Amino acid sequence: MWISDFAIRRPIITIVTMLALVVFGLVALLQLETDEFPDIAAPVVFVGVAYPGASPEQVEREVVDRLEDRFSGIAGLDQMRSTASDGFAQFIVQFDFEKPVDQAAQDIRDAISTERANLPQEIIEPIIQRFDPTQLPIVSMALTSATLDPAQLTIVAERLIAPELRAVGGVAQVNVVGADSATLNVTLDPQRMAAAGVGADQVVQALRAQNLAAPVGQVTTATTERTIRLEGRLADPEDFLQLAVATRPGAGASAAIPLGQVATAEAGSADRRSSAFFNGREAIGLDVVKSKGYSTTAIAEAVIARGEALAPRLPAGVQLEIVRDAGTRVSRSVADVQRTLVEGAALTVLVVFVFLNSWRSTVITGLALPVSVLASFIPLWAFGFTLNTMSLLGLSLAIGILIDDAIVVRENIVRHVEMGKDHMTAAHEGTAEIGLAVAATTFSIVAVFVPVGFMGGLAGQWFRPFALTIAASVLVSLFVSFSLDPMLS
Repeated sequence: MWISDFAIRRPIITIVTMLALVVFGLVALLQLETDEFPDIAAPVVFVGVAYPGASPEQVEREVVDRLEDRFSGIAGLDQMRSTASDGFAQFIVQFDFEKPVDQAAQDIRDAISTERANLPQEIIEPIIQRFDPTQLPIVSMALTSATLDPAQLTIVAERLIAPELRAVGGVAQVNVVGADSATLNVTLDPQRMAAAGVGADQVVQALRAQNLAAPVGQVTTATTERTIRLEGRLADPEDFLQLAVATRPGAGASAAIPLGQVATAEAGSADRRSSAFFNGREAIGLDVVKSKGYSTTAIAEAVIARGEALAPRLPAGVQLEIVRDAGTRVSRSVADVQRTLVEGAALTVLVVFVFLNSWRSTVITGLALPVSVLASFIPLWAFGFTLNTMSLLGLSLAIGILIDDAIVVRENIVRHVEMGKDHMTAAHEGTAEIGLAVAATTFSIVAVFVPVGFMGGLAGQWFRPFALTIAASVLVSLFVSFSLDPMLS
């Protein structure tokens, strides 16, 4: 065969080629991102439409039916489920897996924009979210304190910790759970309102109109232009009590009715929609979600390091503790597969030694194993895969296959040597004699796994790294067995 003949005649080129495969394989291995599972892009889009005050029947009639008709005309739609509840409509739209999820979400937005004129004016801007299983929090933290209340902890979390964590490269968002936001509670007195002739709508309108900050114009000179801004935000409950909510005829003039005459105002907390507890104590939770395409372990380590750096800046008595660290779990999972890979390689070399009963043959065939494994990371990186359990599982299962070709080639060369031929002739003729059979065996394995790598649907996305890793690794091992083994023999 021309590959083995060239490798035997040009041993320096063969050695350099093998070293290049090893070096590029190590570089590719260092470039690979580490994750627990393959990157799954499920073309599922969630749509939520809030319709305040509407009954489920009204939501179904005026929102669900109209949007369903519009969504059904989108290309690539697989199935759609909708639910109408009190004041809210939700849709779960699933597309064919061949359709990019970004395009699916954009088609949904376009359909809603087209139908917007026919929907009720009272609906709130629809919520459109892509379903992505990788958008689960990778790190969860708990902010606790024995001296500060939840409202004070919320300020620390939202103003100090969350902005710092969002600044970490690869962090998509930081969700604050159990936040206790400060608000102003205005309690109306129906009796005093009736006596003053003031309605609740007048109070609401007055609060909206008189508690604002907005630009109202510009002052322009020959060289500059400055914006005039109305600063009308009130800070203290006492200031709100002085707001005029209505007027009443007085002695020759209209008298203003202040808010304090018909209501009370006090600083309080907004209605809490979530709560967090850590070790039985009330806490503020922070869930960190990574951006798509980034390594879970790297981002988790960077987030935890940033959290430890923030510890000295926290108020006295406040602790920031790690509740969940997906990076550690992913590292352990990948390490388990890597350990299995190394153990399998060692056992394979041991079996080769036991059956061939030759240190020389064991070394020659054993060298093909690390070269083939390291070179397999090059196509793994080229395909855009991550170093996850599926791709490493493919390498683990391929360990025995990777050394098969080298064993067969080496054994046939040894047979020719035992026939009295010199090593050069035995390497030439022994490789050429079984080259076609070895290639046929390898290509039959490739023919089995390549179609698996191009399956459609969710199963295809799961098994693509597994199948293509095996196919690429056995092709590399075939090249190594036809070049390195004859040259060393």
